[in-house]
Amino acid sequence: MRRFLEIICTIAILTSCFSASYAQDVNWKKYPYEIIGGFGPSTMLGELGGNNGVGRNSIFDLDFLSTRFGGSIALRKTWRERLSWQITYSMGMLFGDDAKTKEYFRSDRNIKFRTPIQEFSGRIEYKIRKERGGHIYDLRGVRGQRGRKLATFCFVGLGVYHFNPKAKIEGKWYALQPIGTEGQNYMETRKPYSLYQFCIPMGLIAKYSINKRWAISGEVGVRFLFTDYLDDVSTTYADPELVAKNVKKDVPEGVARLAADPAYDKHCYDWNGKYHYYNEQRGDPYDNDFYMFIMISAHYRLKENDSGWPTFKK
Repeated sequence: MRRFLEIICTIAILTSCFSASYAQDVNWKKYPYEIIGGFGPSTMLGELGGNNGVGRNSIFDLDFLSTRFGGSIALRKTWRERLSWQITYSMGMLFGDDAKTKEYFRSDRNIKFRTPIQEFSGRIEYKIRKERGGHIYDLRGVRGQRGRKLATFCFVGLGVYHFNPKAKIEGKWYALQPIGTEGQNYMETRKPYSLYQFCIPMGLIAKYSINKRWAISGEVGVRFLFTDYLDDVSTTYADPELVAKNVKKDVPEGVARLAADPAYDKHCYDWNGKYHYYNEQRGDPYDNDFYMFIMISAHYRLKENDSGWPTFKK
């Protein structure tokens, strides 16, 4: 809950920075549909990487040096003055690297990963601050209502996404889920996680109307997840020897050991080679991961035909 409140407060502050622009009203009844294309940063908060210091379940632990980029396409319809729905396809890349933090235990763990994200979601948007019509011409000395083109929205929805965490080992990228890096392939209490998951998108938008057809927007949207394995790290270390013997794919044993613990050689006793990190903390299973997109988007408005579908006719 604390993480949730911090995220919402931060997004609200970012959105409020746009709240002073003014211009004309937009006829949402005449142009109810919008085609939207966006591009921007994608980042995540999980076990890997993070800021310097002990790991915290907070946006203040985000590692901005690990930011990658993503994009989206969407169809949106305004069906009430303040309410609209939107279906969106988003894709991006997420990355985390323990080497980018100076905190000892995370640096000693020395795990890094990347995963592509493909998400399909539907959401409901509520217009917090409406556009407002004003004078057609800005005449000096003429009193009356000034228009404004900027509107702000909040949204919440439901999405399904696909991810596939990978690690670069000995110069090649290997998918980690089939390896079962935390013993999922041989421990009865740990089952392999699904690469398809549900998420809850939530965030804020500031939208500026250029003219009756075109608009631009800035969006900050977080995705609350139901898994802690977005980065393939959640609980404790498994024995790399058993991980290597039970791997589901044709992966070299040496690669499987390093996937379970990149510091495998370092974490063995020198005098007999016995692995001593088994069952020590590798992640934090008490808080799920999340990822977020910050999108700058272009909107093109469309009319509605007699059947209720969008049309490109003028």
